[in-house]
Amino acid sequence: MENFFVPSKIWRNGRPFPHVLVLLSEYEEFRAYARAHRELLAEYGEKLGVIPEQWLHSTVQGIHHALDDDQVAQLRGTLRAELAGAKPFRVQLGPVWPGLTAVTVAVYPEDGMAALNDRVRAAAGQVPGIALRAREQRFWAHASLGYVRQDFNSDHLNRALRALRPPRVDVTIDRVHLVNQYQHPDKGYYTWDVIEEIPFT
Repeated sequence: MENFFVPSKIWRNGRPFPHVLVLLSEYEEFRAYARAHRELLAEYGEKLGVIPEQWLHSTVQGIHHALDDDQVAQLRGTLRAELAGAKPFRVQLGPVWPGLTAVTVAVYPEDGMAALNDRVRAAAGQVPGIALRAREQRFWAHASLGYVRQDFNSDHLNRALRALRPPRVDVTIDRVHLVNQYQHPDKGYYTWDVIEEIPFT
């Protein structure tokens, strides 16, 4: 596995960037699922930034530049409009596997999260000055349990995760949050301040 926090990925000046997240930290069943992996991941010490339970999330869409107050106000309005009528949906979380730069959790089915991404991108596109990264060929719905801080061979971790394999969990996604997200390369994970919760009906 390779270091996630290479210079090209580190946010300048420690400033927060607006993101729309599903706060998986609010789902006790997923917190317990993450907890089941914690002892194993902790074995890797400084090589992995294991995400504390209160910062577990799945990213719907990131905005990788700062916004002024007027842009944030506009984004809050366009998000509420685009997500009006969005319905709660169920997803299954798991299994866990080591990716190239993070230990990731699968989210299935992907359709609901992909539709959320479409709506959020549409909302952001209505705000002058917001520049989103190019759309992925296919939205990758996932969560992370840890980010790699030092390169290491993941063969042992891969085998251990397959052997551990706790039962997958089902949760209902019934809201998203617009947040100011902070990157902490020294800790190996992200935190945030909530700007607005947007519930589904």
